[in-house]
Amino acid sequence: NGVSVSYAVWLSRNKVGTFASFEMEKGITCACFLWRIYEELRQQKEFFGHHCFKFLSIYIWISCGYRPVKTGIKREVDENLRPGVEALVDSCSDQDRQYLHTVFGEGPCRNYLAALKQESDLNFKYGRKV
Repeated sequence: NGVSVSYAVWLSRNKVGTFASFEMEKGITCACFLWRIYEELRQQKEFFGHHCFKFLSIYIWISCGYRPVKTGIKREVDENLRPGVEALVDSCSDQDRQYLHTVFGEGPCRNYLAALKQESDLNFKYGRKV
């Protein structure tokens, strides 16, 4: 959930905003756990599908810098979380994505959602079908 993503982001930084390798490793570990959870949500889509858009919206919100520190998710953490995020995008119905598109309005969150969907479509077309 959003708390877990925030925790991953928090772990990837120390208190003054500089990186510490131990904290980065913890952030990456947390991202990997979230990735597996998001994958499981996709596998259990019939039970959890109507909640996936909530997880996706929190990820997008944080990635776009809408949190107290005003920074997104660090690249190393995001790279490990991305397969799970792609699973969330796949798990959301067209209606859920349209709802998020409307709620985000104009701006970075809406653009990021569109980019995630496009990336997910390309990965499906060229990655998972092979």
